[in-house]
Amino acid sequence: MEWREELSVGVDLIDTEHKELIRAVNELFDACMQGKGRAKIAETVKFVEDYTVKHFSDEEDIQKRYNYPGYPMHQKLHQAFVNDLLTYKKRLEAEGPTVNLVATFNTFVSSWLIKHISIEDKKIGIHIRSLNK
Repeated sequence: MEWREELSVGVDLIDTEHKELIRAVNELFDACMQGKGRAKIAETVKFVEDYTVKHFSDEEDIQKRYNYPGYPMHQKLHQAFVNDLLTYKKRLEAEGPTVNLVATFNTFVSSWLIKHISIEDKKIGIHIRSLNK
């Protein structure tokens, strides 16, 4: 995954945190390319789990501060991601770092991030900019 300017929400804190999440996912991709994905997945799952707590909290605080009307739905999307992430964590604990788990986790995180940022998070930036006109 590569950070592209079109992924920018226009809110510095959110964009900085998104870049950090993408960096972590890329480290897992790189490890997979080197045949080390199975060793890296537990670290990546833990990082994403910890980081999303901070990131989602920061993002939701910004939404509340600017009275973002989509906040309740956005919060539900965040919770759904957390629930899915916990499912992967449980699978990792039960199955170990299988090739299938690494591959499906890569796909899950990367597609969710790109879709969520480019559709849902962009709406936050648009709302904030509309208030500053």
